[in-house]
Amino acid sequence: MHKTHAPAMARQTCQTPSDRFHARLGRGARAARVIVVARLALALLLLCACSGPPGNALKRIQASGALRVALDPSFPPFEFVDAAGQVAGLDVDLAQAIAARLGVQVHFVTTGYDALYDALTVGRADVIISALYPDPARMQTFAFSPSYFNAGEVLVVREDSPIAGVPDLAGKQVALVFGTEAHMVALRWEKTMPTPPVLLTGDAPETITSVLAAGIVDAVILDNVTAQMASANTPGLRVLPSLITDEPYTVAARKENAKLVEAIAAILEEMQANGELEALIRRWMQ
Repeated sequence: MHKTHAPAMARQTCQTPSDRFHARLGRGARAARVIVVARLALALLLLCACSGPPGNALKRIQASGALRVALDPSFPPFEFVDAAGQVAGLDVDLAQAIAARLGVQVHFVTTGYDALYDALTVGRADVIISALYPDPARMQTFAFSPSYFNAGEVLVVREDSPIAGVPDLAGKQVALVFGTEAHMVALRWEKTMPTPPVLLTGDAPETITSVLAAGIVDAVILDNVTAQMASANTPGLRVLPSLITDEPYTVAARKENAKLVEAIAAILEEMQANGELEALIRRWMQ
């Protein structure tokens, strides 16, 4: 399940909003063009001022004492606005941990998901940490860290189940939510597996996890976010570690700030190695 710039279960594909200028006839048209040009020139000056020399983002951040993080606080448990009106969630905690290791404070720049890349482009933010799926179409303009969480589809089974992966599903009863990516994947298995599983569909994750816990089906397929939360809240279930589909969440920055991304990648590697990243995931997947 990943956030994207187009309507889907959890937003699937990044699309840059286009800037549209409408020409107007009459005497006001020339004045309007002058104003637009002036505003664009001012925006360019501001961009140059806040961006700094190419490749020096990490030094500038450490000199200023602040890491500016763009996020869309509408995707719990990764980012949301809590009862106190503050941003909270896994990505918020992750951003704070990264900033602390860089020796700076974190400053959150909240915006809509469609405007996250724009926040980098115009210099309002240094990085995006917002359950961001790396858009292959943006690889020439932006740099992406290694994944810190993968929201791809996974198998959930009972704790005593012998099922260890997709090959073990042959002839088994597998539940999934109708019309989801998991459903599409399972339908392909009917054509590719010698003995495909027997598919049962439900209308919600809660429905299919309840029948799994009751022993009615052998496994369910869910996106990893939902699966982790289901296993944390339903005794007797476990999530298999192997992913069925790949949907990584990464940190993004402008391409010229690759050194900043490299520093963040090293921090993520350290947090993975010492268990801090896993602890963050477990804290928020409940």
